[in-house]
Amino acid sequence: MIGAEVLSISRKLFLDLPVSKKLVAILWLFLVIVISLLGLSYLTIENLSAARAYVGGEGLWSKAQKQAVYDLLRYSISHSDKDYQNYREALLVPLGDRQARIELEKRVPDMEIVRRALIQGRNSPQDVEPMASLFRRFRHSRYMSEAVDIWARGDTLIEDLQRLGDKLHAEISSGRPDPLSLAETARDVDVVGNQLAPLEDRFSYALGAGARQAKGSFLFVTFSATVTSVITGLLFTFFLLRHIRQTEERYKHLIDTANDAILVLDAETGMILQANQQSSKLLGRPLREIVGIRGERFVLERDRTEYKRILDDTRNGSAVAGKELHLVDSDGEAITVELNASLTEFEGKKIVQGIFRDITTRKRLEEEVRQAQKMEVVGRLAGGVAHDFNNLLMVILTQTRKIQSSPNRPQLQQYADTVCTAAEKAAVLTKQLLAFGRKQVLVLQVLDLNELLGDVRAMLSTLPSEQIQLVVTPTAQPLPVKVDPGKIEQVIMNLAVNACDAMPSGGILKIKTSRVSKGVPATPGRNRFGAFAMVEITDTGIGIDAETRAHLFEPFFTTKPIGKGTGLGLSTVYGIVKQSGGLIEVESVLGEGTTFRVYFPIAEENISPRRSPKASSPITHGAETVLVVEDQPSIRNVLCEFLESSGYKVLQAENGGQALDLAKHYPASIHVLVTDVIMPGIRGLELANRVTELHPQICVIFMSGYSEDALLENQLLSTKNTILIQKPFDPEDLAQKIRESLSDECKTS
Repeated sequence: MIGAEVLSISRKLFLDLPVSKKLVAILWLFLVIVISLLGLSYLTIENLSAARAYVGGEGLWSKAQKQAVYDLLRYSISHSDKDYQNYREALLVPLGDRQARIELEKRVPDMEIVRRALIQGRNSPQDVEPMASLFRRFRHSRYMSEAVDIWARGDTLIEDLQRLGDKLHAEISSGRPDPLSLAETARDVDVVGNQLAPLEDRFSYALGAGARQAKGSFLFVTFSATVTSVITGLLFTFFLLRHIRQTEERYKHLIDTANDAILVLDAETGMILQANQQSSKLLGRPLREIVGIRGERFVLERDRTEYKRILDDTRNGSAVAGKELHLVDSDGEAITVELNASLTEFEGKKIVQGIFRDITTRKRLEEEVRQAQKMEVVGRLAGGVAHDFNNLLMVILTQTRKIQSSPNRPQLQQYADTVCTAAEKAAVLTKQLLAFGRKQVLVLQVLDLNELLGDVRAMLSTLPSEQIQLVVTPTAQPLPVKVDPGKIEQVIMNLAVNACDAMPSGGILKIKTSRVSKGVPATPGRNRFGAFAMVEITDTGIGIDAETRAHLFEPFFTTKPIGKGTGLGLSTVYGIVKQSGGLIEVESVLGEGTTFRVYFPIAEENISPRRSPKASSPITHGAETVLVVEDQPSIRNVLCEFLESSGYKVLQAENGGQALDLAKHYPASIHVLVTDVIMPGIRGLELANRVTELHPQICVIFMSGYSEDALLENQLLSTKNTILIQKPFDPEDLAQKIRESLSDECKTS
């Protein structure tokens, strides 16, 4: 009853399957039957071969034991050592078989012992493994169990024969054998021999019966499998034909209802064999004017070479996807299409199936959107730069004009200070633009982010008003990161200032650090997880709406009133974080506050020792000799005048070649080389190397106004212990760099 119910359920499930799955199920069933039949055939042949080997071995065993009985009886009469040795040699055969049986009956037999024992029983080495497998596999089956029991009884009689042989040998070897004892022993040997003969026949009969049963079972299973295979083949053929018919109908329906033009071409001739209705609409021709025509006829003349190349690639088995071509309609108008082509085979003929998607409208819209975005970005960037630089330049020009025209000399210092302040603002704005473009120069070192936050905390405590509570929570574990400490301080300060501006009525500013595991994009659709140090800055301010968040990191985008900001703060933060290999995220809810999370990769190197803080009033004067190399006369003259006024002996050169001549012929030591990085002729790094060969103790300071890309191209940032000062800079900053380079700490580095 239960079996019939299971069969009914299985039949219903099979009939409900799609045709393709029915074919797969039938095919798997057929494969299982064939593999099972092959396995059964191999097993049957192996077992029959082993049974044959046992029968043959029984014949050898029988012959050997009979020979042993015969030789032992002769020995009892002849007392000849040769007869005794012949008996011992014949007895080795049944003794070897006995040892093999005993070892095979163990739970884990030693197959090497089995092999040696069966070979001692004069069995073929090739039959050893099948004989052992048959014994282990069918030990407890009816016929094999019976045969093994007969074998064991025969081995018992062999033991009796061996005992009688030992007794007979001992009697003869005594020197005075008793004839009566010898006769009695000989009679016992004869009795044992007579008892062994029936056992041999029974052993062969048991194995023969087992082989006949195995043969009958194999024939039955083979017949059943053959019938099942025929039925399976008929079912497979039926469902395959049905599936082919349904596939053809479905394919034709898909072709006719597709929104894209589909052309089927002969792979050899390029002739169109089939086209759908959309092809007629796309080309503006009836199907009868399309089918039977070579496909290149409908391709714009300038694209026909590309079309032929695509056709050749497809013929060679390469699938073509997303290729752009231009077709020609019946009016001669060009149609931009996206082509996907693949090679297949139908009725023994190779065909190319091409799907042509009309993208004329999409291309036009993409170009319009791209142009609009370009104009928006360029306009915003140009407007911001023009506005801020024009204001700064206006200040510089007006104050310079005042200095030129003012008769009141005491006011000149005030005007000069105003010009200097405007120039400094222009320099800061340039650095912000470089930071946004990720082109600024970073001086990287491995440090603990917690310690850096501790250094910034003192400055942060002065930012909020009395109504803002500052909460700093560093994590307990160290966070080694490889960054430019000054730039990261700028990131934290900038985000903290923005947070304070978002809380005009007061609130809580929370800054905390932690170690997190985060996924970063590696390949499309997949992330690579890694360890990051996170700085989280949270405020309880007014929050940021979705529209503002979408433009938050764009340059010159600001929500502050005119005159309160340039719109480069967050774009600078974004540029610094990205250039440092990090990530930045923002979450905000209007009226509830904003959270910025900045992630930096955990560094594998050890944390660098922190540098001691600089003195509040560093010494900038000295008496050493300084060689200044700068190709801009105005910059060179100002630097040389300032250094001479600070007590230094200054040598100046306008290019690398002139500087090298000075270094060769100068009679005394040159203590410091101050050189521009990129100059005509000999560049800064090469000059430094060649001057160092002439003056090994010289300290080198590089000056540059270029971005990080240019310095990398000149291999400057890859040189260890490089001292670099970025233009524009105050001459006092250069003097301070000179004192640092001459210090014992810098020399030993």
